Amino acid sequence: MRFLKKKKANHRGPNHRIFQPKRARTSKFRARRIVILGILLITLLFIGKIILGFYNIENVSFALFGNLHYTEGQIYDVLGENLDNIVIDSEYQTALYLKENLSYLKNVQVSKNLAKRQLTIEVTERKVYARLEFFLLNPSESSKKQSYHKKTNNKKHFYLIDDKGYVLESIIPTQFEQTILIVDEGEHLPEIGKQMSTAATQTGIEILKHIRSKEPKLAKHLRKIDARIIQKITLHFENMHIPVWIAADSIKTGIRQVGLFAKQQAHRIQQNTMSESVEPLVGTQKKTTPKKYKYIDARYEDTLYLGGTVIKWQKEP
Repeated sequence: MRFLKKKKANHRGPNHRIFQPKRARTSKFRARRIVILGILLITLLFIGKIILGFYNIENVSFALFGNLHYTEGQIYDVLGENLDNIVIDSEYQTALYLKENLSYLKNVQVSKNLAKRQLTIEVTERKVYARLEFFLLNPSESSKKQSYHKKTNNKKHFYLIDDKGYVLESIIPTQFEQTILIVDEGEHLPEIGKQMSTAATQTGIEILKHIRSKEPKLAKHLRKIDARIIQKITLHFENMHIPVWIAADSIKTGIRQVGLFAKQQAHRIQQNTMSESVEPLVGTQKKTTPKKYKYIDARYEDTLYLGGTVIKWQKEP
């Protein structure tokens, strides 16, 4: 009991912290707080400027890969026109913007590095596959069922297209003259960067791919494909003064017949057994088809009409 009483006696006052009453805030205290808040605000603004400075066209460094047609400066200029949106855009939206404004771009991958202030762009570009010769028609003319092979006063427009029919750029007639022509027409001009999905253009591309794959020697002399009349597709070769006709539902058969006929003529030259009325179709730059013939019709299976003369042969094994 004495011990407890002694312990109790030695305990002086409460054991919790004594809080002093709130002091009045002086002008000095307020000034110090304003200075601290100002420094904090300036720091935040500085950090924000550093982050947004990444999108300042003067500070961004580019890492560009896969470009052949476009230079770094051209892509640099296109991005500069849309920097305000690129600040908040995702990498996907930035890539989409580039594809919409640069027609040769097929695929684009974009990545951003804020720390390095670097924009990495990896592109795959479209390649020129053919020229498009486009006839702009008036609505009244396009509604008429007329033969499009007749001469027309409508103005021609020329474009470069890739192997999918995407319009790459507008050109003048004398540019890319060695590139094969595909003929089309319509009431509205093709749009740069958009795909030509019309039957005439897509059929022409299909024919060109097939000839280059199956008849490469024949493809060297091909100059023009006109598929506006789907059952009378016209092919023009540089060493023939007459057109070749094939049908859309028998493209492979028609091309095979023309290729076989050309091989037969070349073989006859080598054997010196060619008659006066039969001339080679390929293998020479000279126009060699006799003028008495008006066309080569390869629209029928196993039969080829040469200006009215029927030529038949057996199927190749």
